[in-house]
Amino acid sequence: MRYLPFLSGIYTTAPGLVSTTRAEGYDALIFQIDELYSLYLDNKRDCRQENIHKYYCEAKLQPETMRSVNQYLVKQLVQEHPKQFKVNYTNRQFINTATREEFLWHEDWLNLNGNAYESLFDALCCQVQEDIAIVQLSNDEDWIAAVHLCSPNHWAPGEKIGRPFSTAHAPVPGMEKTLQHYRKMLDSVIHANTPFTRFAWGIATDTRLNHHPMAPPDKDHSNWQGRTHHENNGWFIRTERQNLVGLADVNAFLFTIRTYFYRVDELNQQERNLLLKALQSMSPEALAYKGLTGSINVLQDYLKV
Repeated sequence: MRYLPFLSGIYTTAPGLVSTTRAEGYDALIFQIDELYSLYLDNKRDCRQENIHKYYCEAKLQPETMRSVNQYLVKQLVQEHPKQFKVNYTNRQFINTATREEFLWHEDWLNLNGNAYESLFDALCCQVQEDIAIVQLSNDEDWIAAVHLCSPNHWAPGEKIGRPFSTAHAPVPGMEKTLQHYRKMLDSVIHANTPFTRFAWGIATDTRLNHHPMAPPDKDHSNWQGRTHHENNGWFIRTERQNLVGLADVNAFLFTIRTYFYRVDELNQQERNLLLKALQSMSPEALAYKGLTGSINVLQDYLKV
């Protein structure tokens, strides 16, 4: 199973939302667990040790929304992975049999015992490979109410938190048409009877999950930034599988991001040709946004071989 959105041969920022009811098996899961599970959890632990508030932010987060999100997460994890996640609702106990971690949450479905995590939401986010955000709507506004992002792709949660969808996505070239009618799209996501899946992709020069624009204190910023091609490292497709799950009872939706890497040198000839075609369809602004301006010619020459 590989997610290669560029196989359309066209780079686009269109929503491309597809109902999960059209997927089967592993592809239908909101939370996908694979052989790299421990690597993703280790990355989240590293982020916590550095500064959890750099990666986990909240703004105007309503208790009833967080309660609904937490209840959904617990139910979904047990439903999708019953052998790994166990829950005792009477004692409000959550058990991860893979990591042997367990915790107890309070009756309010917001807090939990101990100080290992900031909240129940924080604890649940650290059980999955996906990053998670919450978008809240009201009668006349929308905003990103929570972001738990330990695999940022060159953006910082602190820059997006509390902002409306339109402002948060304004820097993305090609989003103009989507942003003209985005509120109708968000309302549709919330009130649909199905989650939706979409994909985003770019080219990376490493497979590090955490590309927060601000390097940790003990890291060299220039090396941390990445997006500098070295012949020995190769090229990688960085794909994000994104799910949108509506929570109509609280007028909000859950947004999950799971990052995958695929080596460009392992693509077959047809896939390489379509990747080249998709890259050639990018505007100069899109190339700059994706960090490819300085390396696109080298990458294109590589794909033509």
